[in-house]
Amino acid sequence: MASSTGGGPLPRRPVPVPLSPQSTSSPASRHLYLRSLDRLPNELLLPIAGALVPLPTLTTRFALRPTGTWEFRDASHQWADWLSAHRNLLAFAQTSQRMASVAKPFLYHNLVIPNARSLVTLYHRLHTRPEIRPWIRDITCLVNVAGSQTIFDVYQAWLAQGGPDTWGAPHLTPDSAIALELLKRILLHAPNLRNFLVAFPDHDLVASEPGRADVSLRLYKQSILDHLTNPEQPWSWIDLPVFFPFERMRNLTSLRIYCHREDGARDLTLSRLLADYAVAILPQLTQLRTLELCGSSANNFVNEKEIALPPLPQIEHLRFYGSQIHEPRLVAFCLACTNLQTLVVHFEASSPDEDRDLLPEGKALSDALAGLAGSLRTLELVALSEGHYLTRGRERPRKPENHRLRCIPDLQKLQTLTLDYRGVFGTLGILEMEDGERLCQLLPPSLQDFTLVCEWGTASDWRQSYMANLDMVLYGVEALCDGRSSNLRSISLAIHSWPAEGKFHRRFRREVETARQRCLRAGILFRTFDLLPSYTDEDEPEPVPEEGEEDDEEGEWIEDESLAAASTGSVIPHDEETEYELEEEDEASEYYFSGDEDTDEERAARRPPTFAAFLEQLGENHGHSFEDLFYAYHEDRWDQYLF
Repeated sequence: MASSTGGGPLPRRPVPVPLSPQSTSSPASRHLYLRSLDRLPNELLLPIAGALVPLPTLTTRFALRPTGTWEFRDASHQWADWLSAHRNLLAFAQTSQRMASVAKPFLYHNLVIPNARSLVTLYHRLHTRPEIRPWIRDITCLVNVAGSQTIFDVYQAWLAQGGPDTWGAPHLTPDSAIALELLKRILLHAPNLRNFLVAFPDHDLVASEPGRADVSLRLYKQSILDHLTNPEQPWSWIDLPVFFPFERMRNLTSLRIYCHREDGARDLTLSRLLADYAVAILPQLTQLRTLELCGSSANNFVNEKEIALPPLPQIEHLRFYGSQIHEPRLVAFCLACTNLQTLVVHFEASSPDEDRDLLPEGKALSDALAGLAGSLRTLELVALSEGHYLTRGRERPRKPENHRLRCIPDLQKLQTLTLDYRGVFGTLGILEMEDGERLCQLLPPSLQDFTLVCEWGTASDWRQSYMANLDMVLYGVEALCDGRSSNLRSISLAIHSWPAEGKFHRRFRREVETARQRCLRAGILFRTFDLLPSYTDEDEPEPVPEEGEEDDEEGEWIEDESLAAASTGSVIPHDEETEYELEEEDEASEYYFSGDEDTDEERAARRPPTFAAFLEQLGENHGHSFEDLFYAYHEDRWDQYLF
């Protein structure tokens, strides 16, 4: 195989590509590298340069690492990551003139605007060099275009670089909308823009000194407040359709908005209003495939009380992080996006029972998801201890455990599933042996990766309940391996970190290892990692226990037993370890039965001995579904149907 330059056959091994001319040790070796690169055809150089393009930055400020744990990533971290990758691409372009011609378009594929000066510089460059405009694919705006400090810095940089006389932009005036106007012109100068991310930083994270926080001007906040209180009246000053002309961005396929925080809240910010505007304009974005909102409630900009949405067949991926969305609004999205493939929602607000009256077409979330059985491939619904995302309604018998996502087994194309216990088992926080056994029947056969977020327990007994429920889940994992489908590849449990360090760490580790070995024999990857974090900010203070409140910690566990002996003066002999673990089991037994009422012998005598006998007593015209009766019998709620 000969190269297109006629320099002879290509080497069999991959050719090392220097990141900069200074990376070579001598002029001779540098010449050899350059000669090797020059021998490659453009068909090979283009993929090399494309692989060095920085990845798009994240909307959510939490990033999932490969180990399964989460880390905080604010705007400055994301800018640093992009800059490091961009420097590698720039070094490749500086290797030679030919490399520069190959890599130059890639330098503008993914652009990040980190500050006011870069906002002015980018517009200046796009205005004076029109050949750059078609190269732009992704734009990330990390600067608050409504911030008082940003507006001042933009005006200063605008004057320093020549002003309107130099740029031929006489309508760009030094008013409070100068940053918005520049951003709008940048967006309109990128005809091939596909991905637009708005991720203004929280002002507490970027304040360089006291009194210089980059918060929105009062004029912005007052306009936003007036619109929220009276949305029917037209805007008197700021007009989002003018400054964010999404309908003119013909090739936009991904819109991602992070609702930043000002003065401790996200309600009266421009990015929050922009997120609501994005929901209202979705029907006009015919090419849009991905909508990602972080810290928003996904309301409608025009009418917040209007729940139903027009058909949105173009939307394939919905991601709502740190969301204040309620079940009726989420149901409306599921009914409108008929071709939805990905649905990710991290709930930060409870859905009250009153939401049942607002459900579109009277359909609950389970019913809406069932309508997506032909397209949905990834589903992630997670709510932490703040509440639940499923309204319980007025059904009888009105039990918390009755409400669950019953549609999960019917999602025929689902490959990745992440749920908390509410979606799997219902909103009741106490699990039984039957719950673990029926985990096999609750998952679709097409599933490949399953993650269960183990967050349950309330009040003072939450640790006891948590350990008991965790045992049931681990038992369910083993049962899932016994009756698994051939497609299941991984099972993950998001759990608290304290069981591995607390009073019962030996029993916990033994049970986890048993489940891991059982999965290994079945060819399934099993892992545990920390719970998904609640979407709170880094600078929010930790809750301080009230005076007199007992600490839940049972004492820290020291990994090295020699250190334990040095600190306590004793260590458990190896031959007594088994007896010590049995004592742990005896103490743990109170967790399974603490608080239980005395056994009702009369009720136990009336209980049908089998499920078939239960159905026979009900008769043929009982009017209940088979599934409800099955769960009621095995959850010991049979008397609610018989008496």
